[in-house]
Amino acid sequence: MENSTYKIGVYALLGSAILTSISQVFYANQVQSVHPFLFTGISFFITALYFQVFTFKQRLKNDWVEARKPLLKLNIASAITFMGFYFALKYVEPAIVSSLEMGIAPLFILILMMLQRKIISTKKWIISIGTLAACLMLIWAVINGASGIASQISSKMFIGIFASILCGIGAVFCSEYSKQLSDIGWTSSMILSKRYIGIILISFIFTYDLITPYFMENIIWILIVTISGVLIPNYLLQKGIQYTNTFLVMMSLSFIPVFTFLFQLFDTRIHFSLVTCVGVLLLFICGISSLQDEDVKKGS
Repeated sequence: MENSTYKIGVYALLGSAILTSISQVFYANQVQSVHPFLFTGISFFITALYFQVFTFKQRLKNDWVEARKPLLKLNIASAITFMGFYFALKYVEPAIVSSLEMGIAPLFILILMMLQRKIISTKKWIISIGTLAACLMLIWAVINGASGIASQISSKMFIGIFASILCGIGAVFCSEYSKQLSDIGWTSSMILSKRYIGIILISFIFTYDLITPYFMENIIWILIVTISGVLIPNYLLQKGIQYTNTFLVMMSLSFIPVFTFLFQLFDTRIHFSLVTCVGVLLLFICGISSLQDEDVKKGS
């Protein structure tokens, strides 16, 4: 029975990574002519409502006194992570946005370890240098027009790169504050129903006059991407977390930039870039090496 549930967890993680990658490429293609926050407001509003239904069914009481601060911080971190990510997809190649998000996170954690004066192994330094080199390579590709999307240097391009970097930093804080809420008894549905409030409010403020006509004109693809790119991947990820181990979960996340690179080849707007390919693969290798390092330490 345990082997059966483990296989279900593996397939769930694989499905989550694939669906997330496809949705990133599809979304990036769809929002080239509209405000980047239109989709976030509508999609995350639907997602929050969906998980709120489960929260009502669970009939569990929220500990608002203890949860107030981490929930506020989680909303801020989530807004930085997701809104930065969707904004970047409008101006930067999807595989590069996804890669920078995955690559910056471990670098940021290393900086935090240095500030806390923790001992950092030689292998971690080597992996971090490789990660930094890959990130700089991808940034260079965007600035010099060597990425999959030919574009001229502009302020929006640099903002897109900066937004990609913020995604990785925000993701670290999202994990931290989500864990704090879990530690005081909040379920996954409770957290997912409340963590997007900031995203919804900010998106609506920027696009309140565009939401209704845009939603009515694009209701089909918005619902499809929301369900297949947000709801189902989140559900599958939770199943993967439930039935497998942390190592496998993190490894599945490392596959997302690789899948994104492969799927974006079907987008006629994006052409093959050798620099992007090398950068994505280098980050993937560094990510797997880092996870193996942690796995060895836990086993010793």
